[in-house]
Amino acid sequence: MTAIWTTAAIVALLLPGIFFFIGVASYERVSREVIRSGAVSELALAMLFSIGIHVVLLSTLSAFGFRLSAFIAPLAQYADISHVELVDRVTSKLLPTALYLIASTLCGGALGVLVAVGIVSGPLRGLVKHKWVYDLIDRDRRRGITTVYVMTTTQEDNKVLMYRGRLHEFFMLEGGKISYVILKDCARYYMNFADVDLPTGQQLDIFRGTPAQRRVWDYLMIDGGNIANILFDPSAQTIKATEEGTKALRAAVKARREASEKAGNTVSPPSSTTTKPEPPT
Repeated sequence: MTAIWTTAAIVALLLPGIFFFIGVASYERVSREVIRSGAVSELALAMLFSIGIHVVLLSTLSAFGFRLSAFIAPLAQYADISHVELVDRVTSKLLPTALYLIASTLCGGALGVLVAVGIVSGPLRGLVKHKWVYDLIDRDRRRGITTVYVMTTTQEDNKVLMYRGRLHEFFMLEGGKISYVILKDCARYYMNFADVDLPTGQQLDIFRGTPAQRRVWDYLMIDGGNIANILFDPSAQTIKATEEGTKALRAAVKARREASEKAGNTVSPPSSTTTKPEPPT
């Protein structure tokens, strides 16, 4: 029975560190994949963060008069008191203990989210191995468009198959290699290696036969094993008209037209009456 309670207490005390990693992973999964290095090291890091959070919280409570020794001392006398009194003492400590565990767990999760935000936005990039990845993630979170040019491993007659599209999603392996990349608004073409200037052929829209209004998805997934090289371009070169954008544009034009008409109706026409001059006296 003692082993069960000891295990439960250890798990409860490790909750801030566990939720720290949950907070990191909740904001950006790539942060999770790049930071992780093994179950043993993650457990050690969870323990380290838990100890740090507990020290900070207990120090803060001590500044307001809380004493941990006075809180635990009544429970340490379990061998000298009756079971009824022991139950009373334990139940009296349940609510403050539960509130403390909830507060410490929330602090761990919030700290994890802040660390993930710092990694993605830039100030804490030094904590990760592959810093360039977060330029793409940060641009996507700011609703920026990244155009991707993929050189595949497919080659025939000195011509290499290539793809161009808008970056929709990608996933990295722990070693920094790309597991796969998903593109939208895709086009295929080739690069001619027989020519010194490496010219490219005409870019053909893969979904050119389907109207944009009838598309539900237009994803192209390229496996990392088929990627020879990949170029990420932050310039927005693949913006296309969509049904949602067209509706928003029409609504804006209609609202502007109605506002102009209302403004025109509020202006009163000039008076047509003339004032007859009075004769001189």
